[in-house]
Amino acid sequence: MSRLIPFAQCIARPDEQGRTHLLKDHLLGVKEAVEQRLKSQCCPYCHDRIFIRLAGLAGVCHDMAKAHRKWQSYIRGENKGGPNHAPEGAFLFSYLGFHLLQQESKWSSYAVFWLWLTRDIADHHGALKHLDEKHWIGAGAWEEMDLPGITKFIEQIYPELRQVPITAEALDQWIDRLYDVLQEASDGLDLGYSPDYGKAMAQLTFWRELTTALIAGDRFHVAPMERVGFSQEDHIRHDRALDEFCRNNGEQVMADIRSQAQRQVLNQLARDPQRRIYTLEMPTGYGKTITALKIAAWLGREQGYERIIYVAPYLSILEQTSGVMEKAMGASVLEHHSLAVLEEKQKDEDREEEGQFHSGQLMMEAWANPVICTSFQQWSKALFPGKAQDTLRRAYLHNSVVIIDEPQIFAPESWNVFLCGLESVAQLYNLRIFFLSATMPPFDYGLSEQPGCLAVNPVQQIERYQVEQKRKMDEQGVADYLLKRSEILAADERGLSQAAILNTIADAYLVYKQLAARVEPSQLKLLHGMMIPLHKRVEIEKIRHFQAENKREGQYVVSTQIIEAGVDLSFDHIMRALPILPSLIQAAGRVNRNGSGRRGILTLMTFLRGGEKNTRGFIYPSELQKLTDELLQKQDVWLESELLELIKEYYRRMFARNSYETGKQAIIDAYEGNWPLLGQQFKPFGEDYFKLPVFVPWQTEEEEQAYFPQRFVELQERLGLYEAEDVYACYEDRDYYSRLSFKGRKEFMILLNHYVVNVPAKLAFSLVGKELYLKNRIPCLWSGNDYDPVAGLAKRAVEGFDAII
Repeated sequence: MSRLIPFAQCIARPDEQGRTHLLKDHLLGVKEAVEQRLKSQCCPYCHDRIFIRLAGLAGVCHDMAKAHRKWQSYIRGENKGGPNHAPEGAFLFSYLGFHLLQQESKWSSYAVFWLWLTRDIADHHGALKHLDEKHWIGAGAWEEMDLPGITKFIEQIYPELRQVPITAEALDQWIDRLYDVLQEASDGLDLGYSPDYGKAMAQLTFWRELTTALIAGDRFHVAPMERVGFSQEDHIRHDRALDEFCRNNGEQVMADIRSQAQRQVLNQLARDPQRRIYTLEMPTGYGKTITALKIAAWLGREQGYERIIYVAPYLSILEQTSGVMEKAMGASVLEHHSLAVLEEKQKDEDREEEGQFHSGQLMMEAWANPVICTSFQQWSKALFPGKAQDTLRRAYLHNSVVIIDEPQIFAPESWNVFLCGLESVAQLYNLRIFFLSATMPPFDYGLSEQPGCLAVNPVQQIERYQVEQKRKMDEQGVADYLLKRSEILAADERGLSQAAILNTIADAYLVYKQLAARVEPSQLKLLHGMMIPLHKRVEIEKIRHFQAENKREGQYVVSTQIIEAGVDLSFDHIMRALPILPSLIQAAGRVNRNGSGRRGILTLMTFLRGGEKNTRGFIYPSELQKLTDELLQKQDVWLESELLELIKEYYRRMFARNSYETGKQAIIDAYEGNWPLLGQQFKPFGEDYFKLPVFVPWQTEEEEQAYFPQRFVELQERLGLYEAEDVYACYEDRDYYSRLSFKGRKEFMILLNHYVVNVPAKLAFSLVGKELYLKNRIPCLWSGNDYDPVAGLAKRAVEGFDAII
């Protein structure tokens, strides 16, 4: 048998550039980082010596089992693979931490913290599990470690533990006692029959701050990173840049209105500047995003806030806003979303042990940048982390202005839970939260107090659109109405840009086919969610170009709801298959968006596929349909200014009928031990189809490449990949991917995902077969007949997926 490695000689990771990374130095570094982070927090325990010592002990124990003989052999490259060290670290901490608290007469007060830290060590390289999971109990081949050396090390930094033996026999005896100790600690989590959701969420948030302290201390000791943030001078410069941007963009009428709206909002904020959470309620097209950035600059200048985090529901909104922020502020933006996440098959543990947690990867995962643009899903992982690595998003969260765009898109059953988590995180990290929407959902059942309201009403003299309600129509009726309206608009010398928004892809495709037989191809576009991102972006740019260059020619855009939020298009007339009220108002926000010319029109109709099937119920709950109909039937025509009060009444009645408070039970269950209910099962958009990725080698004509997004073109040039087939060939070439730097891998994955569409599993299997998913994570759709160059996958899958938009 190989001899044991003396603890003082154990290493934490391979040597690099002649430097030896001793395990004892890593453990002491993590201990110090954990303690320093918690001391800087505004919490009841930040000045409590015993609490800080306990948390520091977790930093010491978390990687202690790397002293195992086989692990040391592995990290030195002498054999492949080493034993998992996290369970042993948790078990050792449970033993030492319990005795530390006992000797200080603090066990009953800090038993819950002991329990949380034990769980965190056990999970620090994987999913955050249920407190009842006990596979870590008894873990540890202690005879394979230098326990005398470990004892000496522990006694040097924790002299109060000198009377606690660290021997294989003592640790084995601890197993029998541990179950009773765990039960005693768990009893402290009983909330009784009338639990306080806010208090429970605040405790959970603090637990995950303990997790963050441990994970950040561990990861950043491998790759140190400096704190990042804007200075007061930066905020002053950004404020001036935003003013210049506003002066140079937009038609004069709306530019004046937007400037006036900004001043009105900033004056309201100055009168009430201390709230944690605000709503910014402005009509669509009034410049909510730029106004929110002006607010962030004001808060940075006046109150010392350092960072901006922008959160959006959809990738289209996120990327569009990211580009605007970079252009308007002159600041670098870090995007973190599904296209920017690296494809990593290694476990976190393996990457750490091989020294691969370098600064580029950590910058992405820790949001270490002054400006972050991220998605609802990624932000929700900051609130409710599912994996230990997710907690890194909190590492630099302090003193941030968080802008949450279009919150009405959250699933109602998730909304109150989200608000509870958000409020507790805002309190702990000194955040300022701003919700942006023209259709704001209520906060009564999720926040402890109402948010501050920053509001701008529509300018009465400028009614940009009106909503008219018409009869039932099928696909042919919609096409006929659009063509007839085109004749009216032409005779009246008005704009000729029209759109039809349908509730399902199948409906949109059927209307598109009706129009395709009667208008020129250049005048007709189709948009929906089963087109690859690059295809959608090219089509949107074509629409913008056509509107700018062919104002006296008719244009017809047929789409699903994907253009209702975050797509900066404007139409003279839109037909909308009857949805629910928030969706209706978002659609109306695409009508005469810049307030130019005469009033635009949104035509509502009940769409019947084939003249018989009402597909509205495939997308929207029946109770919300009924509520919408009750409100709309009060009058036949609605002006823009009248819809503001209507949407408030809609949400008031909606939550009066169902407050969705039952979802908050997940908070209580998580506090009592079942964290995965939040960390792994929270869904911003509610339940959805299980989807699988498909790579589509979409080809374009040379002239269409002029419509490629600028960032996409830059990625092509940097990577030297200009054809879809070449991109996929590199994806299949594992050697190509492994040769790339971190930045190169990130850029390659972003480029690759421009060609990827996520589709329901049943459809994916029919397109590429099940077997290819066992070979490649993203199979390629080689059949040219399945993906239409205009209609995408809509032509292949008209029926059977009516809940996909």
